[in-house]
Amino acid sequence: MEVPMATTKRRTASRSRLNQAVKAGRTALRQARKRVPPDLRRQIDRSIKDGQRRFDSAVKDIRARVNQAARQADLNSALKRLDELSKQVQELARTVTSGSAAPARTTTRRTTTRKAATTRRTSAARKPAPRRSRPKRAAAVPETTETMPTEGETPS
Repeated sequence: MEVPMATTKRRTASRSRLNQAVKAGRTALRQARKRVPPDLRRQIDRSIKDGQRRFDSAVKDIRARVNQAARQADLNSALKRLDELSKQVQELARTVTSGSAAPARTTTRRTTTRKAATTRRTSAARKPAPRRSRPKRAAAVPETTETMPTEGETPS
């Protein structure tokens, strides 16, 4: 079985012009190098290298400053989140020490759900399967007779 070869477009005219332009550019560069004295060329090369070093050091300094600012922003956001969490912990401690472990809104929600469930059972023609009652969760913090000191109080 023969595999047909891919045909390529001939660009000899454009390639020859490109080659001529490259050749002309190289000869012009050689002639310019011959005209410029060697000491001036070395001085220009040194100044270019110095400028490149200054540029690189400036970029390095800017990168260090940006990284430091980013770290500071990350630290600020972490501190803000820590403050929010500490406020939540204080609120939780207040609710536990005040004696009510569960907020009042949870109990009202349960009673309304029970009322709706009883009205559905009476109005339905067929009795649905009885609901399972969830076991009550144990308190996360064991009860103690001591109370946690609030702000401004000292533990006794």
